[in-house]
Amino acid sequence: MSADDSPDLPLQDKPCAQCGAAAEQRCGRCLSVYYCSRDHQKEHWKAHRLDCKPYRIETTEDRGRYLVANGDLPMGHLVISEEPILTGPSYTTSALCLGCFDSVDGSYRCKGCNWPLCNRKCETAGSHQLECAMLKTTDIDITDFVGPNTSYQFITPLRCLLLKSRDPARWKLISGMESHTEDQTREYRMEMGRNVVRVIRQTLGMDEFSEHEIMKVCGILTVNAFELFTTGPNKDRDSTPRAWAVYPTTYLMNHDCLANTLTSIDSKNKMHVRTRMPVKKGEALTAEYSECLWGTEIRRHQLHRYKYFWCSCQRCRDPTELGSFISSHRCTNCGGNVVATKPLDFNSTGFRCESCRVIIRGEVLKGTNHQVEEEVFELESKELETPIEEYEDLVERHESILHPNHYAMLRCKKFLAHAYGRQPGYSLAELSEDRLNKKMEMCRTLIDTLEIVSPRFNDDTAHFLYELHAALVEVARRRHDLGLISNQEMVVALTEAKHILHQALKHLYPWNDGDLRDLEAESKAKKSLEALDGWIELVENSKPNKQLENTKPTKPVENTKPTKPVENTKDSKPAEQDKPKQEKQQHTAKKSKGKRKRKGGKGK
Repeated sequence: MSADDSPDLPLQDKPCAQCGAAAEQRCGRCLSVYYCSRDHQKEHWKAHRLDCKPYRIETTEDRGRYLVANGDLPMGHLVISEEPILTGPSYTTSALCLGCFDSVDGSYRCKGCNWPLCNRKCETAGSHQLECAMLKTTDIDITDFVGPNTSYQFITPLRCLLLKSRDPARWKLISGMESHTEDQTREYRMEMGRNVVRVIRQTLGMDEFSEHEIMKVCGILTVNAFELFTTGPNKDRDSTPRAWAVYPTTYLMNHDCLANTLTSIDSKNKMHVRTRMPVKKGEALTAEYSECLWGTEIRRHQLHRYKYFWCSCQRCRDPTELGSFISSHRCTNCGGNVVATKPLDFNSTGFRCESCRVIIRGEVLKGTNHQVEEEVFELESKELETPIEEYEDLVERHESILHPNHYAMLRCKKFLAHAYGRQPGYSLAELSEDRLNKKMEMCRTLIDTLEIVSPRFNDDTAHFLYELHAALVEVARRRHDLGLISNQEMVVALTEAKHILHQALKHLYPWNDGDLRDLEAESKAKKSLEALDGWIELVENSKPNKQLENTKPTKPVENTKPTKPVENTKDSKPAEQDKPKQEKQQHTAKKSKGKRKRKGGKGK
């Protein structure tokens, strides 16, 4: 091993890449090349530039091509920053602008092809110009602006195919990605054949592209594209991802259900990959392409269905899922936690209670899982139409047989923790004391669980910390208004809410290459902090609460115990003290992915 390769040598024993003298500094980007001076680093840049990467590509028979760290990388180190090769609508999108991917209502249409767009600027965008002349020859008329619209499915494959003649360099990059055409299901091939192959070859008359070539492109997009989060029909950035982007390097990262990197896409669709935790030299760089709050069986099936591999990471192998118990049931014998004895074997019938060790038949638990899954999916598919009571009923009916952290329960709690305080008729001021307490309990459950399965810089965690602070403030306000707590106790409660908000801010993506959702959430959280500071000052300078005079001190504000310190708010709205307008809750079931919800595929 050379001195350059040895991680154990002190900095001064590393040779300068330019002259060989003892080094005094190293390249801040790749962390693997050393220099005796700033001048020698500048002189060596021309030779070093092409190799200046904190990662390298390795290939093995079982993993294919994947990225590993070139050196020891600290938490937050920028690993990749790159522009997309291609962008376009996803296969499940609703109607959107073909230029910027924002929502559309049909009020503005392209003068060339008559497809709905945002404005003149998007009409002349280079991305739309690729297909505009061809769309003009079709009779496709976009009139549905609400649900998923299959008329958009052929657009991104078409853009990809057009690169073959118009941009051979980009075509070479994309065509070299893994497509897994041999693994595509009959259902997938039928859908793509009907909505993509037929449209391109027959409707557009582009028979120079064979069915096999088109299906390969469809597969490349499914496996390797990353989701772009754009504004939804109600201009809500927390909507289902409706557009895709393909990147030249990021797609090579392997999956892990507890990934060591964060992927973030900024407002210009540029990809930024940073380490989520310290990564050792030679360690694989991993991303998460599944939904962290789903159980092992669903995560593995989704990954196999859309990415064509079976995950066997540490979390998937652990019956308790790292102590989160997201797939666990309640033991009907003793109330203990029932876990799978062989979590990677779906055909295994072995489930055991951790407390009384009783064995439970697998088909019974799997049947319950599938039944509850269907109920949750049905509720989520209704979106705005689903009343809060239906989610509450589902939780109450199953809480005696499912672990509080069971993935189906968490899906419901995630909806309720957000909906309490936001849906019409359920503002914080209108919530009953029981529902306020439930909101706080659900927020704590979600926060603690996310801290296990997705630690550090998780915008979902930040979001529910924000929701928790809002509920705590409302409880304190009510008790203070009723004279049940003193001014001093009110200040203690508001200070605790501030502490929780600070935790939320720590969980937000802290670097300046984050996307707009983090920037908006940070702004709202800081405004809430300012409001709390003003409220605390007002209470401290006010006269003692008259209703408490000549009475004994009461207990501290309920449910104000500190949450576990966590680190990175979703697209949260200000707490009740900020007096926002009531907004409708939009809840959309996500098809397969999650984490910071800016994820994509794995190609080799």
